[in-house]
Amino acid sequence: MKQSEELIPDEHDGSYEMMRSLIAEYANMESTEECTVDDLNAIYAMAIGTWTQNIEKKKDCIDKTHLPNDAKDRMHQVLDRIWDNACYDKYSNSDADAKGDVSVGMFGTGFYSFAGDTSDENARAFIKMCVDVANMEGGEFERVESVFSHGIKGMQAASASVMLHCLKPYVFPIINNRDSNARIYKDLGLPLEKSDSLINYIANSRVIEKYRDNNFPFKNYRRIDVVGSELFGEFWPSLREYNPGITKEKYKELLQNPEVTSDSAKAVIYRFYQVGGQATCKQLANTYGKTPTYYNSNATNLAKNILKKTNCPTLPRSEENSRYWPILFVGRRTTAEEAGTYLWKLREPLKEAIKELMDEGVIEENIMNVNARNSVKSLNTILYGPPGTGKTYSTASYAVSICDDKPIDELGDRDAIMERFNKLKAEKRIVFTTFHQSYGYEEFIEGIKPQLKEDSNGIGYEIADGVFKEFCNEARTIKVHTTGTALIKEQPRIWGMILEGTGKTKLKTECFANNEIRLGWDEVKDSDIEGDFYGDENASWNGKHMVFDFKNTMEKGDVVVIEKTNKSIDAIGVITGDYEYDESRERHARSRKVEWLVKDIDQDIVGFLPKGRKQLARFSLFAFDYIGMETISKILEAHSQNPVVEVEKEVQPYVFIIDEINRGNISKIFGELITLIEDTKREGALDAASAVLPYSGEEFSVPSNVYILGTMNTADRSIALLDTALRRRFSFVEMMPNDAVLEGINKISGQDLDVSLMLRTINKRIEFLYDREHTIGHAFFMGLKDNPTKEKLATIFENAVIPLLQEYFYEDYQKIQLVLGDNAKTDDALKFVTNKEVHLDQTFKGNVEDIVDEKPMEYEINKEAFTNIEAYRQIM
Repeated sequence: MKQSEELIPDEHDGSYEMMRSLIAEYANMESTEECTVDDLNAIYAMAIGTWTQNIEKKKDCIDKTHLPNDAKDRMHQVLDRIWDNACYDKYSNSDADAKGDVSVGMFGTGFYSFAGDTSDENARAFIKMCVDVANMEGGEFERVESVFSHGIKGMQAASASVMLHCLKPYVFPIINNRDSNARIYKDLGLPLEKSDSLINYIANSRVIEKYRDNNFPFKNYRRIDVVGSELFGEFWPSLREYNPGITKEKYKELLQNPEVTSDSAKAVIYRFYQVGGQATCKQLANTYGKTPTYYNSNATNLAKNILKKTNCPTLPRSEENSRYWPILFVGRRTTAEEAGTYLWKLREPLKEAIKELMDEGVIEENIMNVNARNSVKSLNTILYGPPGTGKTYSTASYAVSICDDKPIDELGDRDAIMERFNKLKAEKRIVFTTFHQSYGYEEFIEGIKPQLKEDSNGIGYEIADGVFKEFCNEARTIKVHTTGTALIKEQPRIWGMILEGTGKTKLKTECFANNEIRLGWDEVKDSDIEGDFYGDENASWNGKHMVFDFKNTMEKGDVVVIEKTNKSIDAIGVITGDYEYDESRERHARSRKVEWLVKDIDQDIVGFLPKGRKQLARFSLFAFDYIGMETISKILEAHSQNPVVEVEKEVQPYVFIIDEINRGNISKIFGELITLIEDTKREGALDAASAVLPYSGEEFSVPSNVYILGTMNTADRSIALLDTALRRRFSFVEMMPNDAVLEGINKISGQDLDVSLMLRTINKRIEFLYDREHTIGHAFFMGLKDNPTKEKLATIFENAVIPLLQEYFYEDYQKIQLVLGDNAKTDDALKFVTNKEVHLDQTFKGNVEDIVDEKPMEYEINKEAFTNIEAYRQIM
């Protein structure tokens, strides 16, 4: 604190101006004799944060006072101006509230009203004291002491000190019941007496004042409170527990270094700054889109890069999960009102660095801000609307926007979007599929599919991954960088093995000594795994599958983990050799060479298993990918002197597009995996979930960087009728007809016709006669931009508009006539649907008029009208 600069009150927080303004209004009153506890409550409301009493509630407190109406109006204006200042980041104390929103204020509270605790007389005495103190230039302590010396019923030093501090921050220190506040005074060696007592407030204030004046260059007592919060506050770790030692200038340098700070990391750090410097990853995801894991991963990767660049101190290795992020943040557990599980707060030097970079134009707010109207926030989104509104057309723009983290309106023209879209498809970051009535789990997740045998021309069967499972495997890829001699692939598979049994078996001892792994199932011949795995009396399906994987699926560069017990492992290696079969061995004839990274260890593995799993699989060979290379890296780091591998996890967004999502049988397609697509059930989430697939037996989960983007035609099915399980797991973006895009089409074949107005008129009538979900989309008419001919218009009406209207109104041609204005046309040649009365006597024998309610009409589509521009004009 000896090096701390002065804290300018009105630059730090708006509470100071609120308090001064309100006391000034009381000073202007002829008398305060009418004031009551309501007036005292209003003064207290000025001192407490908006996260407990928002601006509107503060206004309510003002309205209940005995101030004149014009004074109340002026206070409303002050509050509005201060709130605007906070929204535009004018105050250095800009901590966000529990929802990640802007806030004003420095102090919380456990209560909101003095009503019932103190008297109107005490309230008037406090107000008169504040009015006097505001106008004094010395003697403030004596004036306050005259009121506090006998105590005020219902008021403690905590509430009194924050009000007086906001009124005169250089005169009155903050003495409240926060642990950090008490500890800072104790560590400074200040002998405060019963600090919670109002009677002792001035005596204690004199002690603090003397110490401040003798030791510190600043006058604002808030500086002591801020440092106390940093040292001993609710956020962990305190500066005493851990300090990365990185200055504001160094943070600025690191944030501008592309080798350290990626664009995504810079955007994430800016998001934290934008909400006041503190938020949970869940709050940021809810506000700006992406997933909580996106913010977590990018922040952690930035911290790792800073550590690598600066070699700054880290927390002890026992705090493995907290080694990195404290380089950037302090944090705490969330309260019940806050979204998420852990709240991160930017370190002050980092926060100051970001502000300076913004002031210098290095970080530009307009670049960092994503236009919420043009971006997808949810992991699961459905574009829905009537036919022809550009839903499928728009999926390309939305997908590119997600993948490149840009607003749609910054992607360029359609050619640029499609060029990028096709490139992302080639990179397998975008996949497009269409649901239909026959689409099933086998196409989507996995299934047993027939395969033609080359040797016998017979049919065999194999387990094949579906399109969504393949996509998820692609999206969760990681890059592994080895720092030693081990040749691990960039994207290795992880295999689990049991070498003959638990403990240190004979086979395991030989494998460890000879740098190899060996597999049994000697009754399975290599030729057995070339055909159908079923119907073999000599070898089981499981045995064949394991031999097949050991020979054909396992590759050099993959990782193998050896079980010690069903809850622990004792070795990790990297496969270095091809498949070998040694007939001279009586048992376990199959082998591969391995470089052991660690062996003869005893590592409990249960804590690393997915939620719900209590032990390891008990197979000779099994897919162990779900454990993840991050876990492998942690275990290797814990059991070796030098790091063996570094893991870079894929965080880029991947987009899976499902056209006509509502046409598929959702329960049939997703099966048990419908739960896994939820945000909170994704990999890396607090409640992450996985499922064992029925055919392969593999553990499966959905990566947090997979976005599902669907389209839905509301003419087929309303959202209200959509599968409940699907509806509650997706957010919905409505795409209605936009006739404005047709405003430039005013002539057809040289004749005047306002196509935009025509479509708007048609849709208004459909909405009245049916509903808005069955209107006509603008996309049907877009072809007129390049080909504004009556022949093109005729094709649109004959092949699209009329069939849709027939479907919508179940061939109720009278309503179709109303929609197209045919009912008001006097010339039948201009009607798209003509009608004439049916003469019943010419159709039936005898008299049938008594059993027919209305005059029957015969309707006919008039194709001649399709090429008559006047027919279209008279729609309007």
